[in-house]
Amino acid sequence: MFGRILRLLLGILLIPVDIGYAVAFSDHLMTVRQVRSSEMAFLLGITGYLAFHALVAAPTRAYVFGHELMHAAAAWATGGKVKSFKAGAKKGSVTTDKVTTLTALAPYLVPVYAVLWGLLYGAAGLFWDTSGWAWTFFFVLGAMLAFHLVFTVTALKQKQSDLEVAGPVLSLGLIFWVNITLVLGTMALIIPEVRFISYLTDGFRYTQHVYQAIITQLFGT
Repeated sequence: MFGRILRLLLGILLIPVDIGYAVAFSDHLMTVRQVRSSEMAFLLGITGYLAFHALVAAPTRAYVFGHELMHAAAAWATGGKVKSFKAGAKKGSVTTDKVTTLTALAPYLVPVYAVLWGLLYGAAGLFWDTSGWAWTFFFVLGAMLAFHLVFTVTALKQKQSDLEVAGPVLSLGLIFWVNITLVLGTMALIIPEVRFISYLTDGFRYTQHVYQAIITQLFGT
C-alpha cells in the first residue's frame, strides 16, 4: 500500500515537470527558421509513415515484435533472465524472473527500430563512406520515430498491465517526458537551431515556475 501511494505521489510531482518541458519543447520548435535537406528528409519520413499507417496498413506484427524485444532487452540490461518470448501478429508476451519499472516501460520509452537503424548506419560508416546516404538515413529515421510514437499512443489508449508496475500516473508522466525529450534530442542532431542542453535547462526553469505558481496558489507565499 505504501509503495502504491509513493508512486502516485511521484507521478503527481512529475506533472509540473511534464508541463515545464512541454513549454520548453514548444519554444525550441519555434527556433527553426529554415528547412534544410536533412530536415526535409526527416519530415518527409514522418509524413510518409503517417500516410502509410493511415492509408495502407498498420505494421502491427513489427510493433509487437519490437515491443516484446524491448521488454526482453530491458530485463537483460537490469540483470534479469528471459524465460519465454512470444510475438504474434497482434499480441505477444515476455516472461522474466523479475519485473522492474524499466522492464515494464522500455517499449514505450525506446524507439527500438530507430535505435537499430542508427546503430546500423553508424556501423556501416566504419567501413564505407555513407555520406551519400544521409538523406535516406534521415528519411528512415523520421519514419521509424513516427512508427514508435503512433504505436505508443495507440497502445496507451488500451488498458496496459505494463503501467501497473509503477502506477498509471507515474508511468504516463515518464512516458510523456522521455518521448518529447527523445524527439527534441533527435531534432537537435539534425537542426542546428535546436540545442538539447538549452532545452534541458529551459525545461528545468519552466518546471520551477510551475511549482512556484502551485505553491503560491496553495499557500499564498
